[in-house]
Amino acid sequence: MTTLVSLTALGHKRQDQLDRVIEAGLPEQGRVFALSVEPIRNSLGPRWAGKRDQVWDATERALARRLPPPDVFLRIDETTFLTAIVSVDSYEAQVLCSEVLRDLLTFFLGRSADEDVVLTRVASLDGPNLVCERIDPFAPRPVQSAAPAVGGKKPKPLDPSAWKPPLAGRRHTAQVATRAGALIDIELEVVPVWRLDLGTISAFRIARDLRQTDMVDNQAELETIDRATLDFLLPLLEEYRREGGLFALVVPLSFSTLSAARPRIAILDRCAPVADLMRQVVILEVEGLDAGAPSGRLSETVAMVRPFFRSLMLRVSSPAVLDQAMREHPFNGLTINVPRSGGSPKGLGSLIRAARKHSRNIMVLGLPGRSNDEALRASGVSHISCLESDDSPPPLKPG
Repeated sequence: MTTLVSLTALGHKRQDQLDRVIEAGLPEQGRVFALSVEPIRNSLGPRWAGKRDQVWDATERALARRLPPPDVFLRIDETTFLTAIVSVDSYEAQVLCSEVLRDLLTFFLGRSADEDVVLTRVASLDGPNLVCERIDPFAPRPVQSAAPAVGGKKPKPLDPSAWKPPLAGRRHTAQVATRAGALIDIELEVVPVWRLDLGTISAFRIARDLRQTDMVDNQAELETIDRATLDFLLPLLEEYRREGGLFALVVPLSFSTLSAARPRIAILDRCAPVADLMRQVVILEVEGLDAGAPSGRLSETVAMVRPFFRSLMLRVSSPAVLDQAMREHPFNGLTINVPRSGGSPKGLGSLIRAARKHSRNIMVLGLPGRSNDEALRASGVSHISCLESDDSPPPLKPG
């Protein structure tokens, strides 16, 4: 979609800056972006006039921190900032601008702001207007199709649904040694994530099934489970690199591992060979947070891991934990687990309603199939992640 941004509010100094950007040919290279803070103005309503200087200052400080010379930025009207990026390629520039804008909107709106991010790429100058093209701010890096090989072989598929063997349904069993000396199994499986309003697969997720949860009682064992998850994840990311994977991949890791410096650093170091792919496709799902976490620990943890992932989701188990967590960090989405033991978790309906107050992205996990789609969508759930196993419990109803 093409839009026009008027330049009539530009002064001479800023017009000179813009002229230099245009003359350098940066729009033709896809390196000029328009960032909109219109959602903040809409949220503030009549208070905008008294707050706009604060918003402008915060935006300029954020851009100054993230854009090294010779990158430039300038405000071209009340709600639009222009960036011209030469320090990185056009895709990295898109990611950088998206992150800056998302963080600003999240701060001023006080909630997850992914759906409010409006990023456009400047295509050309048309008289007193910039011609801008709307882009997906969180799209993965475009992948060029491989050229047909000698002998007429088809190029590799770009869509994970076309991979052979299929991505969904990949399984692996890992063993964890408990402090008592027993060995317990953890089942890892790639499962689809369905977007309920469209009825399509929008992502994939690594599901972790630990049958003997009562036998895991210390941080070292949780770290072992997280390491096993990484062992399963890293080859998948290398496959994403080869095949040009386009879909996000949701990966659960425990809060106890992420919040402790040594295991957190070990995880990030282990992922270093695929760090670029982590930022493009991996959505971190933080699980295991409970009401006993010290105040501030979650926000500190998020600050340490946020730069390494595409976005962050939080597994929630009660409204109290949810409210406390979202005060510390406005997660991009929330997940609610349905246990394999059968029956609806206590207060599923009330937990969904509580989650809706904080986020539009709510995913219910562990369902045995899609027979609950309509009821869950009506209750405010946006996504579900279905199990593929035959021994799953019967269908559930939110209540």
